[in-house]
Amino acid sequence: MKRIFSVGTKIALTALLLNGSSQKAEGFALTDGVFSLFLECNNDGTALVFEGVDGWQYSQDATGDMTDGSDYDLTGMGVFQNGNEMFVAIGGNMPLLGTGLDRNLDRIFPGDLFFTPAGQNFQQSMEAGNLHAIHFSGSSDSGADSGLGVYKNVAAKGVGMQNFGHRTLDNYEALVDSSENNFYGNLGADNPYFNGNGTGYNVIAGGDRVANDGFQMLTATELTAEGFNQNSLGGTEFFGFKFNLDAIVPPEPPKDIETLKGIAQGYGFDWDGQPWDGELESFEGTIGNLQTEIDNIQAEVEGYQNKIHAHQAQIDTYNERQAAAEAEVKRLQKQEINPLNGKNNNAAKKVPGGEANSEIKKELGKRNKIVNNLNGVEETISENPQKILDAEGKRDQIETKLDNVPSKEEALELAKPKASGTIKDAYVEVAQLKSQKEAWEEYKENNNWENLSLQQKLELQNNYDGGWIELRNDGSLAKQEQELIFFNDLIADFEVGVEQERQGNINKLEKQFNNQKNKIDTLKQDLADAKIDKPNLEQELDNFYNQHFDTSNKNSLQQKLEKIRDNSEKQWNKLNNKNNLTPAQEEEMAFYEQNINETQNLLNEIDATSIDTLTSSLDNLLNGANEYFNALKVEASNSDRPDGLDSNNFKTYTAEDLTVKIPVYNEDGEIVNYTTHTFNGVQVGDPKTIGSEYQRREFEAGLFKVARNQREQVKIQNKALSQSEVALRQEDIESRNAAESQKAQVVKQQDKQIDLQNDLLRDIEGTLVPFIDEAIAAEKRENMQERLAAAEVENQREQELEEEFGVRTDRNIGGVPTTPEEALARLNETPSVRVPEPSSLMGLFTVIGAGLAALGRRQRR
Repeated sequence: MKRIFSVGTKIALTALLLNGSSQKAEGFALTDGVFSLFLECNNDGTALVFEGVDGWQYSQDATGDMTDGSDYDLTGMGVFQNGNEMFVAIGGNMPLLGTGLDRNLDRIFPGDLFFTPAGQNFQQSMEAGNLHAIHFSGSSDSGADSGLGVYKNVAAKGVGMQNFGHRTLDNYEALVDSSENNFYGNLGADNPYFNGNGTGYNVIAGGDRVANDGFQMLTATELTAEGFNQNSLGGTEFFGFKFNLDAIVPPEPPKDIETLKGIAQGYGFDWDGQPWDGELESFEGTIGNLQTEIDNIQAEVEGYQNKIHAHQAQIDTYNERQAAAEAEVKRLQKQEINPLNGKNNNAAKKVPGGEANSEIKKELGKRNKIVNNLNGVEETISENPQKILDAEGKRDQIETKLDNVPSKEEALELAKPKASGTIKDAYVEVAQLKSQKEAWEEYKENNNWENLSLQQKLELQNNYDGGWIELRNDGSLAKQEQELIFFNDLIADFEVGVEQERQGNINKLEKQFNNQKNKIDTLKQDLADAKIDKPNLEQELDNFYNQHFDTSNKNSLQQKLEKIRDNSEKQWNKLNNKNNLTPAQEEEMAFYEQNINETQNLLNEIDATSIDTLTSSLDNLLNGANEYFNALKVEASNSDRPDGLDSNNFKTYTAEDLTVKIPVYNEDGEIVNYTTHTFNGVQVGDPKTIGSEYQRREFEAGLFKVARNQREQVKIQNKALSQSEVALRQEDIESRNAAESQKAQVVKQQDKQIDLQNDLLRDIEGTLVPFIDEAIAAEKRENMQERLAAAEVENQREQELEEEFGVRTDRNIGGVPTTPEEALARLNETPSVRVPEPSSLMGLFTVIGAGLAALGRRQRR
């Protein structure tokens, strides 16, 4: 809670905000205030007229309204008020770290974000000491000398020429199409808010950092978590921040006690006869001690926050390493291990019985698919009825809870006894003031209040004997009106919160009810589908066996195996009829003979005497297929049959065939080297056999499996490390939250003392009210004079730069340099040619032409 030093000024500000809250931003109509932002070079700028709407409010800047290229395009901004927190998101193409170079060879940044209260344009606000600014970038041109955050009592300056841009907004507007209504976001180019031919203010010249401003930079991800929609602005760069709303719209600061004494004594008031000095000194001591305690706790909070950020950095590192390890595990399995295992599986088909077993495994897959589907529907038929009953029971329980949710009125009555003392007091105060207020409103209506002048209203109010005062002498709201508004707002917020909680409970229960209802519908549908699918699957399984029972069916397993056997017999006979077989042919003939025997042995296991014997024997054959396949792989690993016998493409081993490279990884999971391993099962020049190739591939697959398993362990280790950091981060979050809670308690104690002090100050001001308001305004204006004068000196330097190098025009285009060499060349270049004096005919034409061009641009707006 901020101290209230001037009741009169606070009332005036409240009235201004209330009166402006119903206005709309059409062309230029201020409501609660204006946010504005320009780049340091003034190549683009944007403004948002804040309307105090719920949720995010966006201002979209005109597209392509920048000079010197798209890097200098601001696409707009978004603002979101959440309680006392104000979130700001900025969109455009300029990074937060800046781009281009200024005359000091420093980067060019976005300028400072300015805020002016409703009812004042930029210049008026600055001269009155009401200009605030938020310094959020690394700008060295800004005069924000206390770091990032919110500044008050701001004097602004322009640094456009210092950044090779535009000193005035008129100069900037003249070089682009400024006709769009959203040329400056919510404002067009023709508006009374900015002074187009004056200094193009874009950074802080001087100001005072606001204490406890709550400032914090936010990433695009953090803004999105708060509801920010990037698509509402466009651009390639998004960044933002948050701060406390009361840092830019605080109650007017109080006059210090010495000033109050000076005013009182100057008008002959018996200040020394009052006990105020001692009372205020006591408050200041207590409040100061509490502030010291708050600062110490805040230091603890920031310490914990730094630890939280460090933990998060470690978590991100471990998660990245875990992801890299997981990706490498998948790559090794897919690209290295699986192809080697696949080739060894194919090698099992090259030994006797392998081709026949391959056909058996195909039929095994078909049968198992049908059986698994059948088991699934039988499980559904068996279990879903009970699942439906359970779900219906939960649904009915939720429906009962929904029926028992209290009505809006009942919920409010239940919440009132549990409300805070402040809310309870607000209800009492409103009840006490209500009858007086109603009588006063009736009195106003009967006396044509709305059509009276201020003086007439004050006279009518003085004549009223009902104990109600609405207006002070300056037309601002009196204490009774303020209190009634304040208490009604407290009650309204409380009642909205109660209803939101009640509605949230309803929404939660309705969601649970609908989830159960959908679950019941799904279970019933699955049950119905299962009952339909079961006979179809049973028939499909019967058809599977009947197909193989029909031995004349070419798709029966018996026919397929006989075909394999017959083909081998054909090849064996063909070789048997030859004389003088080569060793390779003899090897091939032996293979066919073994293949015939193995295939026939498999055929002998099929008993097609009846459908029952067929089913039983076929199941036995299918069920043994995987075990038989494993035996075939063992045989393949020991086979000395030449590899490539089928294609007569015999090969021998080279040194490259016998080596394999296994990757070596760094801490982040990147491949930094390879280790070379040699298969010693054969020698260079040895012939490749099915067995030696099987063993070589098995050797290589084993090495890759070791690498994969190591990567798997790295993944597990980094996951554990990440989880450990998460736990440590949570501990620090809890410690930070505990410290913030402790701080909140101390702040509450301080607020109570401040409230008591404010009550005393209100009493003092109420006594001195004829003098207070003008004294405050005069002091602020006086305090700003020196700061404005200093800012004007800096703005004069901009003027001198413009006079030296000339205004940017179509003929003196200038532009922001992007390299040090370009910047140095620009700094050493001859100043731009001035517009010629109209002492010659050609000079006169030039002047007239420039004037007509400017007039044409203004008419297009």
